[in-house]
Amino acid sequence: MSSASVQITSEDGSVLDIERVPEPLPIPEAKALGALRRAMRDNPRINLSLEAIEAATGIFIDVPRLTLLAAHKDGVDGLGTLYAGATALYVLEGVADGASLSTALGNPRLSHLVNAPSTPAPTGVVDSFGRQLAQLRVDFATPAEARAVVEAVARETLRQEGADYSDSILSHGVMTPVEAVMIEAHYADGSEPTIGASLYDGISRSVSACRVRVHNPAVTTAEMTRLVAASFGDNFAASRTARRRRYTRDAEQYNAALERDGLSMATLRQLQARRVPLRLVVGAVIPEDAAPDTLPAAIATAQSARHISVNPWGDAAQDAMTARRMVGHLLNRGLVSQEFAALVADEALTAQQVQAFTQELDLDIGDLCGTDGRIMPLWRALLIVHILTRPQIFVEAKRFIRSDRGFGQVRDERYAGFLGVLIDVPWRAAKPGTTDVARRAWRNGGALSSPVFRDWKPVLGSPEHLRRKADAGDLNATTTLAVLAGTALMADAVLTRDTGSKVDDGRVPYRATPPVLLASWAATAHGRRQAQAVVETFDPVKAGGTGEGRSVQADYTYLYVDAEGRPVPDGAAFQILLEGDLFEQADPERTVDEQRKRRAARAEAAGRTQSREERNEQRRIDLLHTLGQAADVVKNLIIEATDFPHPLKEHPMGSRAEWRKVREAVRTLEDLLIDVRPPAEPEPGQSEDADRRET
Repeated sequence: MSSASVQITSEDGSVLDIERVPEPLPIPEAKALGALRRAMRDNPRINLSLEAIEAATGIFIDVPRLTLLAAHKDGVDGLGTLYAGATALYVLEGVADGASLSTALGNPRLSHLVNAPSTPAPTGVVDSFGRQLAQLRVDFATPAEARAVVEAVARETLRQEGADYSDSILSHGVMTPVEAVMIEAHYADGSEPTIGASLYDGISRSVSACRVRVHNPAVTTAEMTRLVAASFGDNFAASRTARRRRYTRDAEQYNAALERDGLSMATLRQLQARRVPLRLVVGAVIPEDAAPDTLPAAIATAQSARHISVNPWGDAAQDAMTARRMVGHLLNRGLVSQEFAALVADEALTAQQVQAFTQELDLDIGDLCGTDGRIMPLWRALLIVHILTRPQIFVEAKRFIRSDRGFGQVRDERYAGFLGVLIDVPWRAAKPGTTDVARRAWRNGGALSSPVFRDWKPVLGSPEHLRRKADAGDLNATTTLAVLAGTALMADAVLTRDTGSKVDDGRVPYRATPPVLLASWAATAHGRRQAQAVVETFDPVKAGGTGEGRSVQADYTYLYVDAEGRPVPDGAAFQILLEGDLFEQADPERTVDEQRKRRAARAEAAGRTQSREERNEQRRIDLLHTLGQAADVVKNLIIEATDFPHPLKEHPMGSRAEWRKVREAVRTLEDLLIDVRPPAEPEPGQSEDADRRET
């Protein structure tokens, strides 16, 4: 330890090494605050409203130094510059009272979570001269709703793994500046607006500092998290005068304790965690003809830049933020409508919005709305897929993603990943065990099979109606059914991303990405029967799946159906649909070939020939495959028979004698099967759901 370091015993009895005793908290004088306020008003590069300048002045505590930085003389000042895309942001960097910062703008790191706090989208602020200011507006219904959002963001941030830096802050203080922008919180109930600084970067540091300040060794972790959230809510709801008064009182109390009693644990917590280095946006270069969302977009770009290059979010969090910004960009370009933006946000649609959406899509979507006004989840997913894959929208959306994320190119399968995090919003909370698996499947192409990118139109109706039209050759119905069923199967982790390990352990017979599999699966009659059953079974408010792996706690499973749509018995219950079954239904011949090759390879690797049991299993597979081919031949002959005697001159089965010969062969085969019949098994239960809750 250095000569200036000290040791202090914490509340739990452990010894903390502190490199140096923290300085007392500065207490700004009213005269100094007035000087800073005037310097900010007179600086032509600071474009905040007078009320925002007043609020910003009360946030900082190293006021004399900031007055020098904010003063603009001979064309020079001490403001820093941050570039967010094409927008230059001017920032005032100093030390702030950590209790004066809020989380009203939300935390994009949480955007992909099943319990992500819902925050309104910020908008730009324009002064009386029509100039855009360097501050944002956020609209809430009531002050109580705004406080709930602030508390939820703080609470969920602290719950994230790796987000609690309180131990480091206790020893060293907050070392890296946080970043914030001035906001106006307006309320629909007519309450007075709240003006303050809201964080857009460094939320974890700020929340951790609060945890240091309000630490209570007598409470549980959950209660401590609640105290931190309540502290953020109290500070947001307080007036700026009340916040400044509280800071002055606390600073005087703990400075006096430091001088009187030396460094105690309670004093250390306040001195280390009350002062937070802050970069506050106070100005921005915004052209007069710029879009009204220029500053909100710049702040979002600044967030992306920090967390992609410095402290990366998870893939899903990055995708969720980019996807939401992509929809906003398309909306501003006039490529999508307000109704579509409301659909993506999973908002209830008014009757007028439903009517406008119906006219836009030339589809009667009124029947797709639930009692709460929201589009039913699977159909919502279908509309998102359909609209965001239209050529003009698709090209512009990809261009935006490349720009936002710095990608050299965005392949179709990667583009699907950005749709996946928009699609799973309605069922994230109900399916936490399979949501991550589903997102990986979407990043592997999801339901964006090749027909989706063609000129197609969704077909509305029941799953059976869609299947019947698809069987009749309606490609629109086939694509609609494939997207609906594919989305459901991925949401419940029945259909997952393409990996070699799935083939190696026998879960699937061959490799195929989700969109490739869905295209071939929906092209078969058996696959369409299964797709109908899947769409009929899907439940957005329950956890579904196969009952194994990630979905072991599934509340429901999908039943495997035969080519006629009937559930297949499996002992005393019915056979559950597994991922490998989808591959078999999509391409039976390839499935048989791949299974044969894999068995032979395993036998060769083991240095032996196949056992009698393995040979018998292969014989059963070959028999079923041959019978399936025979059934297909007969179905084709039945179709051909409709043209006899005109234009066909000869019956497809030839003469009656030839027909009898085939029939006798079938009966002989049936007799042989009776000779090899296994012992009887219990009959399946009467209920289709007999084994759905097995784990």
